[in-house]
Amino acid sequence: MTGQRAFTSWLAPHFDRFVALRRASGAGYVSQRNLLLAFDRYVGGHAPQPPLLRETMIQYLASLDRLSPRGWDNVVRVVWLAVAYALRHGARVEALPARPTKPWKHWRQRQPRILSATEVASVMAAARRLPPVDILRPATTATLLGLLYTTGMRVGEALALNVGDLDCRDRILTVRRGKFGKSRALPLRESTVEALVRYLDHPLRQVCTDASAPLFVSRHRRRLSYPALWPAVRNACLAAGISKPLPRPHDFRHTFAVSRVAAWYAQGRDVNALLATLSTYLGHVSVENTRLYLTANGVLLEQAAARFALKTSALDEVRS
Repeated sequence: MTGQRAFTSWLAPHFDRFVALRRASGAGYVSQRNLLLAFDRYVGGHAPQPPLLRETMIQYLASLDRLSPRGWDNVVRVVWLAVAYALRHGARVEALPARPTKPWKHWRQRQPRILSATEVASVMAAARRLPPVDILRPATTATLLGLLYTTGMRVGEALALNVGDLDCRDRILTVRRGKFGKSRALPLRESTVEALVRYLDHPLRQVCTDASAPLFVSRHRRRLSYPALWPAVRNACLAAGISKPLPRPHDFRHTFAVSRVAAWYAQGRDVNALLATLSTYLGHVSVENTRLYLTANGVLLEQAAARFALKTSALDEVRS
């Protein structure tokens, strides 16, 4: 990539090769490289000459304490992998312990707001009525929320979509800028394709429909950004009477995952066997990432209670 900052510490050759290796495996590794650049500067200021001691790494961890738990974990994951790579390839680095995790007491992540199908319909209807109604924003907000709800896409993936990523004939949506630079193809419902086509043909969407053009656009006819999307989503939720807690765009992804699993339970499907399919569709690295989306909540607890009731009633019949 041109114009990117260079690593400057004595570990720079190892970091360059490490990033090149990650990108060769198909990952974009842009944000991760930026995290590693910050660590490279830390090494330059606190360990300008080899070796890199464990004590220095402990001090570095302490310097990250201001970060949120998720941000802390993202940084540590990248740095630990890069330093371990450097160690394996001859860098003078004191042996590292297993990658640390931030104590659970520091985790205060807000639980996702799982919406019912009725609530989603109410939010989308409210989005279509957002003032002023004579601009494209209501249609953009409603269509994007519908896409998040029916596919479980990350909001960043949806905002990065281009017109050419939609294959109307085969009903396939290609996510080319997924997390870690990985792409995937998502089969779509016919109704979802129809909604996207209506949006592309909207009379107020006066931008080109070339394959490289952004799918979702702002009122300035540029690619829609998250700061422009979030106020519209917030206002739509409030207008629909849903505010405690106020749903975020990412909650539609959680809702998709939970709703899919709840439907499988209701159908009597083997959920454990199907989790790998759901994980692939969501673009997760492993099934364990998907399991984190399925934390105990009212929807799944109801399904678990129903299945438990069936089993216990069957046992009662046997005993009687």
